Amino acid sequence: MGRPPSTTGAPAFRFLPSEVAEMEARLLQLNNGIPTRAMLQTLADKFSASPERAGKVAIQPKQVWNWFQNRRYSHRAKTTRVVPSPPAKMTPSGADHHQHAANASAFRAAQPSSVAVAHHGSSSTGKNPMEGVSVEFEAKSARDGAWYDVAAFLSHRLFESGDPEVRVRFSGFGAEEDEWINVRKCVRQRSLPCEATECVAVLPGDLILCFQEDKEQALYFDARVLDAQRRRHDVRGCRCRFLVRYDHDSSEEIVPLRKVCRRPETDYRLQILHAARAAAASADIHTPPREAKVELASNAKSPYEQKPQKQYKMMDVNTDEEVTMVSTLEQDETQGKTVAPVPSATAETRNSSSDAVMKDAEASSVAQDDDEVQVVDKMKEG
Repeated sequence: MGRPPSTTGAPAFRFLPSEVAEMEARLLQLNNGIPTRAMLQTLADKFSASPERAGKVAIQPKQVWNWFQNRRYSHRAKTTRVVPSPPAKMTPSGADHHQHAANASAFRAAQPSSVAVAHHGSSSTGKNPMEGVSVEFEAKSARDGAWYDVAAFLSHRLFESGDPEVRVRFSGFGAEEDEWINVRKCVRQRSLPCEATECVAVLPGDLILCFQEDKEQALYFDARVLDAQRRRHDVRGCRCRFLVRYDHDSSEEIVPLRKVCRRPETDYRLQILHAARAAAASADIHTPPREAKVELASNAKSPYEQKPQKQYKMMDVNTDEEVTMVSTLEQDETQGKTVAPVPSATAETRNSSSDAVMKDAEASSVAQDDDEVQVVDKMKEG
């Protein structure tokens, strides 16, 4: 993934370290809450009047609010966890895929009605009292197109087009910032900040809420994930990078996971992932160690060793000679003599030995005939 060219060429807005330290202290005092409108204005004026900001664009209260909002998202990511259930393949297959897709579609379809019920009910906050589950919402402002947390739903009405509208009090803002918001298009369940281990749930094509920073403001906008570059995690956490395209201006940017808030519809991916990891862990517990398997395999006889060995019959050309050699060896052993190993005779040697024996036999027979002739001659002379 290459970095898309900058459209403005201006550096992104950044708070100074001293300003960040002061806002951190205020956030700690408020117990991770959003300051009042007056406090935001005071901080913005103070930062703009500092010598380090001389000659620069004045800081707006909304920029200070965005910093607190972003930091609250980060803190929630560390403290809020999805119900432990899943890690393996991210995209379910077969019937599960259709079931999860149907559930996600049903969730999106039912979301406006659940919001409307909350507005029509007695609750005046951005919480859904149904089934005792606390649900937080976010709304899209018509002034800048960014998404903000909902502090309260003040009232509701039916617009001319038939779409229900609600009057929203944004978290961290006063009554002067209240807006009438279209329920079906601009109100939804709050996006979830991602933990370092949840990067696997962010896939290309997903709709996300992304934190966009430019020279004058830093706001949360809808964006689409175009590509994901997976990297090995280290002590710093997730190092993956995501190429996103913002819906409001079609600009593209490479962002880290800390700027990404995923939609609640992707929870099923984490559930599948956690379930697969739990199943793998339980399988490993019941599986004997690999070393034991190897040891058992080494102690067991192989099929070749278990099969009786075939007895080969040794065939020799000169059987008589070998028998004589063996008998001679046996006699020498009985007499306590040391016998040197007898080398095996080649076919040529065996043949030559046989020829010598045959010649000796012929010579002995000729000598015997001569002796008989001599005896006959002596008898005749006598």
